[in-house]
Amino acid sequence: MKKPHRPARAWYGSPTPPDDQFLQEMEALDQHPEVLYDNSGGEPTGLEPDLVKALYSKMDSLKRSPVTFRTWTEEDGTEAFLSTLLDLTPSNMRTRVQLLQLLGAFKFRAAATPEDKKGLIEEVFAAEEKEDARDVLRRQAHRLSLIWSPKPETLLSYIVAHPALAGRTLADRLSPTNTQPLRLIAHPYAEVRSNQLHSIVEARSVAYERAGEIHFVSGVRKVLEVWDEDAAGSGIAQVSLFEALLLHEMVEVILDETQPELEPLTAHIIATTFERYLKGRMLSVAVEDFFLSWPPLSTAELAEIRRAEKEQLLADARAYFQEESGPEGGEEAGGDLPLDPSGTVPVRKKKVAKKKKP
Repeated sequence: MKKPHRPARAWYGSPTPPDDQFLQEMEALDQHPEVLYDNSGGEPTGLEPDLVKALYSKMDSLKRSPVTFRTWTEEDGTEAFLSTLLDLTPSNMRTRVQLLQLLGAFKFRAAATPEDKKGLIEEVFAAEEKEDARDVLRRQAHRLSLIWSPKPETLLSYIVAHPALAGRTLADRLSPTNTQPLRLIAHPYAEVRSNQLHSIVEARSVAYERAGEIHFVSGVRKVLEVWDEDAAGSGIAQVSLFEALLLHEMVEVILDETQPELEPLTAHIIATTFERYLKGRMLSVAVEDFFLSWPPLSTAELAEIRRAEKEQLLADARAYFQEESGPEGGEEAGGDLPLDPSGTVPVRKKKVAKKKKP
């Protein structure tokens, strides 16, 4: 039987996930993708096979000694998840409660009435305008942890409460012995006209996964590396921002394979929660910086600009010389003298120097 169509899952900064059609069109624009890793032939190949090997090694370390990465309590995990939920969903309590029901279960006292339950849920999202945002989030996360928890034995439950198990899940998928297809593909978009890439800018999408393939805009890598240098010590030091981006997409790969029924937004929330475990909000800020100067102008566009500038310079020069030389055909000597009534042009008298008296 033909497998049902599954939408691509992307890293994005826009209010809504980019659709699969958009991602296919963006992929088609790049005629020269670079395959960095490919295990489809058994032995890993590609331009940078060690890139995935390094990710595997770090997730294996997270599995074995999570404390060396980051001290992380269940309340920390709930706070990261709740902040992601609030950031990525509309400010609609009904939608947010539906997502909480999808990803976990509420736990109320047996004697709680429907009104009691509603009040407890409303308290989670309550906030005073004058309160410090950090304090508000901590209180909201604490209230949420009292009445809700993620479904057990899921990747989200591992991220929230047991990062070591999240590391194990990722390490198993990244392992060189895992025969499931995995490809890492960079898109430089060389010589693509910048106006054709505006959809990527609007979506703020720098990476996505589909069917075991992780695609990313290659230009973002250099910007993330610069941010790593400028923000040394932010988040987990063992993981770079670029690696955090790839691990975000690896979470999406695993969710695509194990929970294909999840909508892209739901999967994105889970993957972003793990991203924030690794690097907080730093990746989002760095990607915004990337889009300040991307996309660059193509060679064809630069040539067109230079040609237009040259033509403008020539036009300005022609206009200047025409003004200097006067009307076409030039002026006759004495052309500025008034005509005599007879129609003849009066002759200008020459000045004769007066002799000085001795």
